[in-house]
Amino acid sequence: MLRTVLLILFLSVMLSASLSQAQDDSLAVEAPPLSFKPALQSLVVPGWGQISQGEWPRGLVYFGGQAFLAADAFYYWEEQYGPQRDNPERDFYRNLSYGLAAWYGLGVAFNVLDVIYYQKPVIPGSATSAVFQSMVFPGWGQLANGQHWKAGAMFLLQTSLGYSMYYQHQNYVYYKSIEDDRAGFFKDQRNRLIWWSAFAMIFSATDAYVDAHLREWDVSDDLSLAPTFFDQYQTMGIRLTLSLP
Repeated sequence: MLRTVLLILFLSVMLSASLSQAQDDSLAVEAPPLSFKPALQSLVVPGWGQISQGEWPRGLVYFGGQAFLAADAFYYWEEQYGPQRDNPERDFYRNLSYGLAAWYGLGVAFNVLDVIYYQKPVIPGSATSAVFQSMVFPGWGQLANGQHWKAGAMFLLQTSLGYSMYYQHQNYVYYKSIEDDRAGFFKDQRNRLIWWSAFAMIFSATDAYVDAHLREWDVSDDLSLAPTFFDQYQTMGIRLTLSLP
């Protein structure tokens, strides 16, 4: 399991670096050298790297989420050793623990990518690359676009659906092994979640594609959009202001 997590982390960072370097070279953007200290901090304690960069809210949220996954994985691991557990039940709880451990590992990889992209300048890049990144790893395309909170939301959405699908599959396997009629119900739930996971991936990729295009728009100070109170109508509204030279 640890080797798998480290492999995912290594491939994610290498792919990210290669794609980003190609964009930086093509646009001749001089970026400050990356510090890998925050990445190592997040690798050891999720959220630590974000906190060291001054992003306390995001760091605490990531730490809390990862702590919950670790505690849940430990709980299910211990449950398999209950005194009344038979072999199918033990397999069920052990597999749930493995699934949560894998989710935790993906969260660590996301934490590391987050602190790396926080140091990188957000530059106009290829929308196709953003789509590819979102398809490979949940939230990666949003991180490349500089949308860190949105990236976290996309990661949570896709990984939650993925684990829910895995959870329903483990229920299906368990009830099928004891020849219980409820197996069909969990099979249908699993299949439904497969479709939802596919839709979530498409949604994330589309969002990253649109954001990548929006980065190329030149929105100057001459154009502003702000909430305003209109005295003549005694109501709140939105004022669009365009200043012409």
